[in-house]
Amino acid sequence: MTIKQLLKECHLFESLSDEEIDNIASISQVKDYEAGASIFDEKAAADELYVVEKGKVALQKQMLVTRLQLSKKVTVDIVNPTEVFGWSVLVAPYRYTLTATCLEATRVLATDGVRLRSLVQGNHRIGYEVLNQLIKVVASRLDDTCHVLISERLLSV
Repeated sequence: MTIKQLLKECHLFESLSDEEIDNIASISQVKDYEAGASIFDEKAAADELYVVEKGKVALQKQMLVTRLQLSKKVTVDIVNPTEVFGWSVLVAPYRYTLTATCLEATRVLATDGVRLRSLVQGNHRIGYEVLNQLIKVVASRLDDTCHVLISERLLSV
């Protein structure tokens, strides 16, 4: 799949014109990761936005279990092909809020965060369309997080 095709299939960019897609493609590159590899860690500087081309990525939150003095990673969501992750690249303070770990061999499209921010700030149509779709991604992740929290609490009762 070409970079342009992958961007067109991703909901975050689906409403953009071919020319606008070309602008984003020009600041993007394909990266491959092995199963178990960490793409980024929670609290790290957010420097790239990712779209999965193939494979699966677990988005995980490090949780401290105070009564046991243990720490464990909780999977909040799993990202599949054509889905986006790393949205913190567009939201100050530009730090990832989760860890992204490959569940299998994974190929992603990585878009440069600084250049993407510049593009959405300089082109209000791109900015509106991308951020409008981004809100849907964030809302979905929040909903998934609520389900995980409820499940965890039910198990501890």
